[in-house]
Amino acid sequence: MKIAKLSRRAAVTSAMAGIASAAIPARAQDFPTKPITIVVPFGPGTTNDVIARQLGQDMMGTLGQSVIIDNRAGATGNIAADLVAKSKPDGYTLFIPSVSQILNQVTGNATTDLTKDFVPIAFSGKGLYSMFVPNELPVKSVADLVEMARQQPGKLNFAGYIGGVPQFLGEMLNRAAKINTVMVPYKSTPDALTDLLTNRIQIWFTPVTSGMPVYSAKQARMIAVTGETRASVAPDVPTFKEAGYPDLTVEIAYFLMAAKGTPKPIVDRLSGAIDKAMQNPKIKEILAAQGVDEKRGGPDELGAYLAKEIGRWGEIVKLSTPAAVK
Repeated sequence: MKIAKLSRRAAVTSAMAGIASAAIPARAQDFPTKPITIVVPFGPGTTNDVIARQLGQDMMGTLGQSVIIDNRAGATGNIAADLVAKSKPDGYTLFIPSVSQILNQVTGNATTDLTKDFVPIAFSGKGLYSMFVPNELPVKSVADLVEMARQQPGKLNFAGYIGGVPQFLGEMLNRAAKINTVMVPYKSTPDALTDLLTNRIQIWFTPVTSGMPVYSAKQARMIAVTGETRASVAPDVPTFKEAGYPDLTVEIAYFLMAAKGTPKPIVDRLSGAIDKAMQNPKIKEILAAQGVDEKRGGPDELGAYLAKEIGRWGEIVKLSTPAAVK
């Protein structure tokens, strides 16, 4: 009798497990039944924000629900990361990070773990960083800048912020060219740009997307980009690789993630909707005009990318000035 009772109990448990597992795909098939929120770790007008808004428009048509953009700037993206990591893992709250959040992982500034607290969903484009110098600086190429820096060690300044991409690009150029330029910390891009235009700083590293208005208006001179190939929106600007500094080849990928535990069928549905949006000719055109090129791939490709980039930036940070890293 005891054996029979255990068997019945096992049968009931097994049946309940089957019902539960069957319910996940059913819920995923019905997903979404309410608006989806994409949490952006930076303010309006930033590349992450621009991509999120373009994706949201297309995803609404695909998924049949509104997509809300929630800008939660601050703490180099940690505020937004914390919000999504602690959200219910149901696919309704998404995160759109980029290399800044990868850097947080390797500088000790992260309050969440990209590989443990989130599940990857899909890529949402890629971009490059650019380097600007003031118009009044007698520099028209990376070679000119390096020569000036060698003649005036410690006199040229570059804008950055502690633990950010501009800091490490400046450090990488210093090492590669064997020069000594000095980082001046800034809290905001507008403040750095103001000082660039008045020659208070001589080097400004910024995403091509945010640098395009300056480039188009010829307010300052873009002399290099970090790609394997030139930026399509600035074809006259050479790459650092062309200038003889291949170590400064850096691609900035943008991607979406959800809280750890989000069911795979829901992740796959979201990934499909994002991939469809990335193939929309209108969206591709709008993003390309702002310096964001196509980069597609689902959870597996994104997971592999994160592992590789966290390792790569970890090595870059190790070579940087210890005092500059928290």
